[in-house]
Amino acid sequence: METDLLIIGGGPAGLHAAYVAASNGIKTIVVDESFSLGGQLRQQTQRLTNLPKQFDSQIGITLMQTLVERLTDLDVTILSKHTMIGTYKDGRIGVSNGQRTIPISAEKVIVTTGAAEEAFVFPGWTLPGVMTIGAAQIVMNREHVIPGKNAIIIGSNDFALEVGKQLIENGVSLQGVIENEDQLIGCKEETIQFLKEAGVPIYQNSYVTQASGAGEVEKVIINHNGSEKEMEIDLVCIGKGLTPILEPFEILSCDFAYEKDLGGWLPQYSTLMETSTASIYVAGNAAGITNLGAILLTAEIAAISVAESLGRQCKEEATEKRELLWQELYHLESADSKAKFHGRIKLMREFQDNVDIQLSKLFNMSVGGV
Repeated sequence: METDLLIIGGGPAGLHAAYVAASNGIKTIVVDESFSLGGQLRQQTQRLTNLPKQFDSQIGITLMQTLVERLTDLDVTILSKHTMIGTYKDGRIGVSNGQRTIPISAEKVIVTTGAAEEAFVFPGWTLPGVMTIGAAQIVMNREHVIPGKNAIIIGSNDFALEVGKQLIENGVSLQGVIENEDQLIGCKEETIQFLKEAGVPIYQNSYVTQASGAGEVEKVIINHNGSEKEMEIDLVCIGKGLTPILEPFEILSCDFAYEKDLGGWLPQYSTLMETSTASIYVAGNAAGITNLGAILLTAEIAAISVAESLGRQCKEEATEKRELLWQELYHLESADSKAKFHGRIKLMREFQDNVDIQLSKLFNMSVGGV
């Protein structure tokens, strides 16, 4: 197959990048390993408020439908249940559905593979009934199955507590939130208030010492401020956080950098969202763990950069659009944590010495000239 643009990953970043690119007359192929598009949006029933100004506040499932449906009349080919498995010596990328491999020749590539959930490891963590917080959401909202009766959540990030709220709304008795720090990490006040009003105890300075049971989780022992407490639990949801998925960038010979505030190791990239490997771009959580609004904005920046590189947008128009998008990204991301945007600019500056003049002014105003 031949195409102007290959997008690896059919989540929100990949779908939005495909729309922006194809709207500029760019022939696009989207590859995704799942049977359907949308990524984590497919099971998100919570209302999303941190979206770019072009999107109204809406639940994740509705946004997913919008992102998919608007590709219908555009020159976009979808290869679901396909995975990128390698590259050929001539630069083509091989994608496979497990039975056949398709070599794809693409002028440009945007990698939007997102992030993977991390896990806490403790005795009994492999027992049935122990799952990531994202898995619990999939079971509830996509498979319509209640994953347990009595649950605890390990970790207190905003996503974990939002799913905790959904567990309660689906009739699960949430017996507690376990956080090993002395404060809750990055959580919305309204979600915390909901849990408190529901009578959910929050154990700070605590950790799970063991999960046990006959073939599945039945009991959990936690250490709370030095004292052990045994709980009758059949569902343990791990909400440690996310880390960028890096394998495609390793295959594509991209350079990496470590930035703690963006989730750890990630590919180096410029203000164009282009990596160290020419014509390979990154967007979404693969460019640093962030909120959904920023995921969509980085995808649009990457797609505009591709359009400029392919001659579908003039340099002046592309530069102006990118500047506006970076400004919006700054406001959206800074609402969560200025450290995240600060880390993003630091990473780009270390990689790209000649940052665009307009963006340089914005960065100086935004993060104190880092």
